Amino acid sequence: MTPRGLGTWLLAFFASVSGHASDLHINHIQFVGSHNSYKQAMSGGYRALLGLINEEAAKALDYEHPPLQQQLDAGLRKLELDVFYQADPAKFPVGHVQVIDMNSHCTTLRQCLTGLARWSDANPNHEPIWVSFNAKDQKISWLPDPTPFDDSAFRAMDRVVERALGERLIRPQDVRPADSTKPVWPRLDQARGKFLLILDEGGAKRDLYAGDWRSRPMFVNVGPEHPGAAVMIVNDPVADFQRIQTLVNAGFMVRTRADADTREARINDAQRRQAAFASGAQAISTDYYLPTNPFGNAYRVHVSGAIQCNPVTAPQGCSQTLSRDE
Repeated sequence: MTPRGLGTWLLAFFASVSGHASDLHINHIQFVGSHNSYKQAMSGGYRALLGLINEEAAKALDYEHPPLQQQLDAGLRKLELDVFYQADPAKFPVGHVQVIDMNSHCTTLRQCLTGLARWSDANPNHEPIWVSFNAKDQKISWLPDPTPFDDSAFRAMDRVVERALGERLIRPQDVRPADSTKPVWPRLDQARGKFLLILDEGGAKRDLYAGDWRSRPMFVNVGPEHPGAAVMIVNDPVADFQRIQTLVNAGFMVRTRADADTREARINDAQRRQAAFASGAQAISTDYYLPTNPFGNAYRVHVSGAIQCNPVTAPQGCSQTLSRDE
């Protein structure tokens, strides 16, 4: 047995002996993640040019993150990667906006995922890590047109994901077995060292990927009526507060955002952050999880110890089950 496997087995053994973790599943916890996690600051020339054309758009892009592994060390358990597609040979550059906002801590999907796997090897008992993906092919005036994502692109993307994280994945087919009427989530002790991947797309791209959801490594942001529904992306916890609570009470897991486009952080507005936590969304994304922010105020989105009991779904006694020592 490998050191990684031994560590996971010992954790599960002591959890079962203590009895504390047996009722705690991964939809019973709550954690913080980053938005556009790969992102470095825009190059100064592009920032200045965009500011002359559209200052509000420039402000919305005026944020950056440390490397992915440092974010995980800081307790984040949800990451987001934007990928473009190059067809020949198949390659997936990571970046935000073609040409003008492509500075990334890891330049390709393979490089990003390989780094996450190495961090996981060094921290085998970590809580499950969500990674969501945007398949970037939007046309933007004055910029080169990206290659559209078609079935061959998604098949190639799946292969990259499988090679990097295959044995570590929490898979859609396991969470939504054929006889299930709602998601069946693993226990937290069973999910340590694992990853959960989500394709955050709608419309034709979502439907294309979801058409074969049982064989896919990534969950899809489909509605609750879909047989593969399990993970939902609901970005506004203020406008959609009741919807999020309804979804998590029905057994779904939800990602929402505590802030967007730097607005809340600039004026230290906590309303959206408070709604995000109170909604019961399991994953709460932010650009401001570090102790300080660029605007010199106290705005921060943070969970001490990486995870906490979910205020909507956690069973009684949850506070006794989150210890890494169990």
